[in-house]
Amino acid sequence: MLPETEYLKSIAEEITARQLPDSIYEPQADHRLLFEARRLEKAVITTLRTIDNFTQRDTYHNDTLGKLVDICDLLFEPHQRISPNVKVILELLSAIRKVLPGEISPLLPLPKAFVHEQRNKKKAEWQTYEGTMLKHEIDPELIKIAAVPFQRFMDNKEKLYWGDFTWLKGYAAKLDALDFDHADCSTKTEALMSLLIGRDFNDDRFYVYCKKYIQARTKAIPAKRDRLLELAQCKKLVLEDTQEDMPSFDIHANPVSARLLKLIKEEMDFVGTYEPEIPFAKLGFRLYKYTVAFFFKLLHEQKVFGDISFRELSEQIAGTCTAMGEDIPPGSITKKAYPYKQVEFKRMEALLLAMLEYLRRFM
Repeated sequence: MLPETEYLKSIAEEITARQLPDSIYEPQADHRLLFEARRLEKAVITTLRTIDNFTQRDTYHNDTLGKLVDICDLLFEPHQRISPNVKVILELLSAIRKVLPGEISPLLPLPKAFVHEQRNKKKAEWQTYEGTMLKHEIDPELIKIAAVPFQRFMDNKEKLYWGDFTWLKGYAAKLDALDFDHADCSTKTEALMSLLIGRDFNDDRFYVYCKKYIQARTKAIPAKRDRLLELAQCKKLVLEDTQEDMPSFDIHANPVSARLLKLIKEEMDFVGTYEPEIPFAKLGFRLYKYTVAFFFKLLHEQKVFGDISFRELSEQIAGTCTAMGEDIPPGSITKKAYPYKQVEFKRMEALLLAMLEYLRRFM
């Protein structure tokens, strides 16, 4: 214990000892605790303003705050109540934090009384955000996941730190600024996903949601090349949403962007290596090869395909057409384009006359 806080701790221990029976309730703060807290506030602030070495000042600042958090928890825990004595320590913590707010360690534990005090505030905040999301028809599953940072303060079941509180403040500020009606995303659900990626919400539940979303988005695309393009588009969106040096929701886990980019790379590698290229379906003619060849020859002679040579056209026909369920080699198209059997001329004439008769119905 730092010398500056030893006496304050001893006073808190005496108060806790005499308040152990549930029937004891002190409506006012202990005068010794109040006097020592005011003295300590002046002493700590003066010391902080006289230390020039950043490392020494940072160590002194965060060590003092940590000891005061322990004292605050000592007074709060017996009855889980924000008593006048607890308020004195909370106010002392607030005064010292304000001196160097940018130098508070994200690993500084939050006083249990402070988290208890935040429960109703965070509940009201989240209810407002949730109402907006429901109004814009955001995916309910994603809404539940987006509530997790607020839920931790509402539940008050786990140890929370200063970094958790500042991360939540930044998250709330982004939610306040988010305009779902004019967001630069395909859907409003994607707009919320974009915000969460940008804030590095690296909770496992959000990562799994994004993973399923990417897989569902690409699964519906049959063509291999198009699927690879869609995955590349997903990668581009993740990179665009990623913000450098953004504090993570969970400082002990990898950034969500890094995990998603790794997932996308693995998906692209799998599709590119193992998925077969699905050929385009060919146009099936219920005609024999020489009839199909002659039919396209007639169209070619009428410049239907422009100035392309018949040899080039034959390559395209072979790649896109079948005759009676069989492929048509390009060479056979050029050879069979000039039928020598009179019966084929008659069959073609019948087909063309039928088409002409049908056309005249609209004239």
